[in-house]
Amino acid sequence: MGKGLLHLALVLCCSLAGFGQISPVDTLFTINGTAYPSNNFIELYQNNKLLDENNKPLKIKDALDLYLDFHLKATEARSLDYGTIPEVRKEIESYHQLAFESYLYPVTISEQLISETFDRLQYFVKARHILIKVKGRATPHDTLVAYKEAQQVYSQLKSGKKFRKVADHYSDDLSVRKNHGELGYFTALDMDYAFESAAYNTSEPQFSKPVRSPYGYHIIQRTHKIPNPGKVQIKHLMLEFKRKANRESTKQKADSIYQLLKNGEDFTDLIQKHTDDTNSAPDKGVLPWFGLFETHPKIEKAAFGLKNINDFSKPIETEFGYHIIQLMDKKEYQNLDECRNELILLLSEDERSRITEAELIKNLKKKYQFRENRVLLSNFYSILDYAYAELWEPLFSIDGIDYSQEVFADYLSQQASKDIYENFKEYINRLYLNFSNQSILEFHKAKLVENNPELKSLLQDYENAVLVYFINKNTIWDKSNDSQNLQEYFSQNADKYGANVELKNVKDMVISDLRKRLEQEWMNKLREKYTVVINESTYRKIVEL
Repeated sequence: MGKGLLHLALVLCCSLAGFGQISPVDTLFTINGTAYPSNNFIELYQNNKLLDENNKPLKIKDALDLYLDFHLKATEARSLDYGTIPEVRKEIESYHQLAFESYLYPVTISEQLISETFDRLQYFVKARHILIKVKGRATPHDTLVAYKEAQQVYSQLKSGKKFRKVADHYSDDLSVRKNHGELGYFTALDMDYAFESAAYNTSEPQFSKPVRSPYGYHIIQRTHKIPNPGKVQIKHLMLEFKRKANRESTKQKADSIYQLLKNGEDFTDLIQKHTDDTNSAPDKGVLPWFGLFETHPKIEKAAFGLKNINDFSKPIETEFGYHIIQLMDKKEYQNLDECRNELILLLSEDERSRITEAELIKNLKKKYQFRENRVLLSNFYSILDYAYAELWEPLFSIDGIDYSQEVFADYLSQQASKDIYENFKEYINRLYLNFSNQSILEFHKAKLVENNPELKSLLQDYENAVLVYFINKNTIWDKSNDSQNLQEYFSQNADKYGANVELKNVKDMVISDLRKRLEQEWMNKLREKYTVVINESTYRKIVEL
C-alpha cells in the first residue's frame, strides 16, 4: 500500500499513540450510539494536524467535520466487512505488528553498552572472514551441520593453514573469489553485533572461533587497526570532466575559482555559479556527514586534512573532475559525555539494544510455564497415520491452557512446503517449532493488549487508518481515475474549464474536482445512513480552550 496515500488516515488516528487511554465520559460525538471521546480531536486540532487541501490548519468547525468524516468512513468500512478482505487484513496485521514492536522488543541501552560502543568507535578495524552459510529456513539439523563444518575449518586454521587459502576453498561468501575474504575497514555499528565483537576482541593476527550471525557462521581474522578521526560535513564544488572538453581547461577553471576563494569570494556564491554536482547544488553544496571509507578516498583525505572550520582545499583531481571542498563542521568521538546522546540515538536504532526473538520466546516460555509433550509428535511423522490418530491429547500448554494435537493438525493443513516429501520428520519438527513459538507470542500479545489500554487504542487507530485508506481508494480514488468517469464528468462541466479545452490538458484539475464531488456525495449518504449526535457542551469547551 502506498504510504503517501495513507498519510491523512495515519495522522488522524495514529499521531496520538503516546497519549494513552481517553476518558469515556468526555464524549465529543456518537455514531449510532458509539461514543467518540474528545481527547484525540483536541490534540490533533491544537497541534495543527487537521489540514485543508492546501495544508493549512482548518477552523474548528471544519476540523471537526473532517475528523467526523474519517470515523464515518471507518464505520462504513466495518459495516461492509472490509476487514475480511485478504489484502486489507494483511495490511492491518502489518501495522499491528508495527504497534507491537516496542512492547515486544523494548530498547534497553545499558551504560556498559554505551561505554563499549564509545571505546570501539575510537578505531577502525580491518578484517577478513570465512562464511559457512546457514539458510534462512534451516532446520536444527542444517544448523548443526553448518556449525560442524565451521569447526572443521577452524581446526584447519589452528593447524597452521593460511587464512586466505582456507577462505578461497571453504567460504560461502560469493565475493571470496575476488577478495579472498577481505572485508576492508569498519567501525562500531557497521556490522552485526556478534561479528563486530569478534573482530574487536580478537588480537592480530589471531582468528576467532566460529561466530553466528543471521547469515551463518563466521571465522574472523583482524588484520589491522587505525584511529577513527570521526565525521566531517563539507561544502562541495565540482567541475566535471565533460566528454568533449579539454581537461586542462577544467583544471584552469578550478585553479581560478580557488584563487577567487583565496581573495575572499564567498564559497556558497561560487558553488551556485559553477558547480556541476546536481545532487548537492540544491543544498548549496552541503554534503551529508561522512566518516572514513564512506566516499572517495581523495575527498576524505582532503576533508580530514582541513584543520579549522571554513578552511577550504586546493582543487582535488579525481576520475570525475576537479573538486574544491570547505570544512563546515566535524565530530571527534574523544569525549564520552559530549557524544553520549548521539550514541544513545544510534544504539536505539541498532538490533543490539533489543532482545532477540529467540531470547524473548525463551523468557516467555519460562514466564508462562510452557510445558510440552514432544513424544506426541510421532503421530505426525507419517502422512497417513496422523489423519487417523487420536489427537485430543495436549501437545503443549501455555499458562495452563492446553494446545491439542488437533490444533497443530489444523495448522499443518494450512502449510505448503517443498520439504514435505524430502525429509518429513524434519519438516514436522520445524513446523511444530514455528507453531509453538507463534502460539506463545500470540498469547503474550493478547496479555499485552489486556494490560495496556494505550496499546489497545493504538491497534484500533491503525486498523481505522487502513480501513479508511481502502474504502477511500475504492469509493473515490479509483472512480476518479477511471477514464470513462473522467470523460463523463468533463463533458458535463466543460464550461468550467474554458472553451475548446481538451481533457488531457486539464486532467489533473478534473480528477481533483471529480474527487471532491464524489467525496461530498458519499459523505452526504453516510450522514443520512448513520445517526450522528454532537455533544454541544463538549464542543463549546473545546471552542473556549
